[in-house]
Amino acid sequence: MNLYANHGRTFIPFSLKREAASVARCSIAGVPPIGVAPDWVDGNTRYFATLGLEDGVDVSLFFTFDCQSQQSPFYFFDGTYKLHDQSSALIQFVVHQQTRGRDTSSALKNELPALGFVFGEPNTEPECPIVEALSNLTIYSEHKVGGVPLFSQIEGDVDAAFDLLRNGYVHLLQLNMPSAATEDTLVDGTWPFGELVFHIFAKKAGGVFSFRYIWA
Repeated sequence: MNLYANHGRTFIPFSLKREAASVARCSIAGVPPIGVAPDWVDGNTRYFATLGLEDGVDVSLFFTFDCQSQQSPFYFFDGTYKLHDQSSALIQFVVHQQTRGRDTSSALKNELPALGFVFGEPNTEPECPIVEALSNLTIYSEHKVGGVPLFSQIEGDVDAAFDLLRNGYVHLLQLNMPSAATEDTLVDGTWPFGELVFHIFAKKAGGVFSFRYIWA
């Protein structure tokens, strides 16, 4: 499935399944595709996900989070409720050709096992004309592609994230911690975003993708 599309208020829910990882085009954790790596790496940099954008084109994500040092430019908690762009190495987006091969020897391997996306049936969100509506309990709150982004609290840069949808960006992904609510495969290990919801927004202009992201 190609995730990059103007879904509008239509959303496609999905679950995260370990048994689907070997065949799913979209997946999180495990090891990165062969030959795919971010420009900048330190000891905290890890692979996070590969997502199908368009026919033959994927994007892989790598995160660099420091949850210990408040002086670190990668201190995770300072980044909460902030709308980030690609100038930050907190999360790096590497657009590449679609590939199935995985680099099992990668030093950027994620400690969590790979989980593949298993998509459900499309559905439709309610109208959300103002940012305050993004905490509406009728918005689908679990993993999804498209639709309206859900935020439990309207603070920080949430209003700026909402504005992206009016400026040509699509809601590429909403992702939660794996849970029984979505029949995910439950795994042991540290989920990088804790109990916060992670959102990605994408826009293609002149053949080039740009990405914005927020966890809140």
